[in-house]
Amino acid sequence: MEVIVTGHKGFIGNHFYNYIKDTYNVIGYDQKYADKNLRLLDVTSKMPDCNTIVHLAATNGTKLFYQNPTDVCINNTLPTINLIERYRNTDTKFVFASTCEIFNSTIDNGYYHVPTDEAVPVMYNDITNPRWSYSIPKALGENLVANSGLEYLIIRYFNVYGPGQIDHFINEFVERCKQGEYYIKGDDTRSFCYVDDAVRMTDILIQTASNQTVNVGQDVETRISIVAKLIMGYMGINPDRLEIRPSPVGSATRRCPDTTLVQTLTGFTDYTPLEVGLKKTLETLL
Repeated sequence: MEVIVTGHKGFIGNHFYNYIKDTYNVIGYDQKYADKNLRLLDVTSKMPDCNTIVHLAATNGTKLFYQNPTDVCINNTLPTINLIERYRNTDTKFVFASTCEIFNSTIDNGYYHVPTDEAVPVMYNDITNPRWSYSIPKALGENLVANSGLEYLIIRYFNVYGPGQIDHFINEFVERCKQGEYYIKGDDTRSFCYVDDAVRMTDILIQTASNQTVNVGQDVETRISIVAKLIMGYMGINPDRLEIRPSPVGSATRRCPDTTLVQTLTGFTDYTPLEVGLKKTLETLL
């Protein structure tokens, strides 16, 4: 099978690319290379035919949403539009990486339940909040892909973590601890999913799921403070020194997926325990 992976030098993309490269004929596209910038029609119009395109390319990282929202929005919109335009009249299966960020407001307003299944309505409390510069392009991408006429698979990732991740909570907190700053912004809950598990589920879903939206994550809800204290313990720092500051506006207070569908489609239940995944991640950061 011929597979194109976009964002193959990014976090999930790199892990996925390395996982499948010996199984499929794989071509990687990443804007780290000037001649593979997916924002440019000159690039996407010349992309080869393929059986499956796995669109993982994205500008991600919570602090970037607030610091550079316009760039984040553009970088996460144009590539998806260009790729749909390139492949929508072909037999290519389009796999789109979405996010649980698109329904933060729905959960925080109490309009839907946790654990959250794939039928959750998408909602934004304040459309001007720069945090949504990432999730709005993802919601738009879901609509584009689902109505493109292509066979598709939409994957909503829930807090995937692991070695190689940047601009996210774990690596940022480790760096703060190295500087003697032991604070977190809010004590919300998340459902952390180790990247190897997410990659395995993604590969199986590509083979088993068609014209569906599927949550990929682990259905264990954990407070950020617990994760922070585990990290501090691994680093030999007294966890009692942890300081909890207010959350950024728009940060979800709770997040946990209903994994019934993904487990039905993949049979995957062998999740990496958080303590094990954190240790593997920290070994690359310390």
